[in-house]
Amino acid sequence: MSKEEYAIGLDLGGTKILAGLVDQTGRLIAQKQLPTYAEEGEKAVIERVLCATHDVLSASGIHPEKVRGVGIASAGVINSDSGEVVFASNLGWRNVPIGTLIGQRFGLPVQLFNDANAAAIAEWLWGAGVGTRNMIYVTVSTGVGAGIISDGRLVSGRDGSAGEFGHISIDWNGPSCRCGNRGCLENYASGTAIENAARHKLTTAKEPVTNRTFVENGELTAKVISEAALAGDPFFGQIVKQAGFYLGIGAANLIYLFNPEVIVFGGGVMNASALLLPEIETSMRERCIPGLVNEVRVVTSHIGVEAGVMGAAGGVFKNPY
Repeated sequence: MSKEEYAIGLDLGGTKILAGLVDQTGRLIAQKQLPTYAEEGEKAVIERVLCATHDVLSASGIHPEKVRGVGIASAGVINSDSGEVVFASNLGWRNVPIGTLIGQRFGLPVQLFNDANAAAIAEWLWGAGVGTRNMIYVTVSTGVGAGIISDGRLVSGRDGSAGEFGHISIDWNGPSCRCGNRGCLENYASGTAIENAARHKLTTAKEPVTNRTFVENGELTAKVISEAALAGDPFFGQIVKQAGFYLGIGAANLIYLFNPEVIVFGGGVMNASALLLPEIETSMRERCIPGLVNEVRVVTSHIGVEAGVMGAAGGVFKNPY
């Protein structure tokens, strides 16, 4: 591989589109962020994706001939073979051939990845999983997902949608989930779950909330709840810690299935890692055979918000399958 080869990474989310030009060492040369405005419809979003791609190429000053390809990270159900977003609830998309559209516009090969898988590739190549052959990346955000590196290869499944970790059932008789299952981990440990738990607890609490300013000064979000918890509020602290407890149950299942060297936790909810990680570790270790769990490191993401872009580009450089 030439030292002057580059790849474009695209992170296609429900609120923002992030494009970046990355070299093969993981250096982010240029980036461009645009709002998604998913409510404007599929065509408008696609045009913004194309604009972001064009802008990042122009800003970098890199000749297109040096660009090896484009990697796209998208939430939802994808088909990596056809480059199609089969279903993405955050975008309102069904069967959108985003890979073909970008390839036609720029004349470059395109690879499509589930967003958690892309982040896993980034952490494996350039972040917390460097030097490992068995690593799992868990994203905890609006939902919960996972990207799994096993024996040096990404576990992609039939069409690239493996790793729907948030939809493993941890309670057979639990609440219904949007996926059709019951008792999904996502219902207990995602940002949405934290918000729902806080609202329920506020309406049923017999004791006063010790720091109502976090509630009264704005919308009750997972971010606000986590900030209150980190500031020492025991009411909200217990809610965040409970999410960590459930994530630990899920992590124990991953250890039994994949025998990883490291589990990397990322996503916006993990900004409260000071509260979450101890709960994850305790719950996980209570449920695992010591000989398995004692060899597993549990860490937070080293790459952060650029993980989707970096991993999508990284997948272009190094075929992870």
